[in-house]
Amino acid sequence: MAVHKVRYEPSGTEVRIDPASAPFSGTGEPGSLLDIALANGVEMEHGCGGMGACGMCAVKILAGAENLTAPDEDERDTLRTFGKGGAMRLACQAIVKGDVEVRVQT
Repeated sequence: MAVHKVRYEPSGTEVRIDPASAPFSGTGEPGSLLDIALANGVEMEHGCGGMGACGMCAVKILAGAENLTAPDEDERDTLRTFGKGGAMRLACQAIVKGDVEVRVQT
């Protein structure tokens, strides 16, 4: 299976993952941006245990949006509820399928 590169800004942390090894941290969807971040020391706020309900783990997709699973209606509703639009995704729900670069909200 292919190894994917995930880059987290503003820290510049770059992680290479093999999706077959998911879950990585056990928080969020297996293989999600949050799952990968927490397993690799990238600090990211999250308040609902990765259930997609709080909006705290929202990240801005800088590159590779096509390499993430599509948001479902529940994720879109949560993003709308918390005023997160545009290129924002819930890190706990966005599963990595290829190289991605994101900006963690601080």
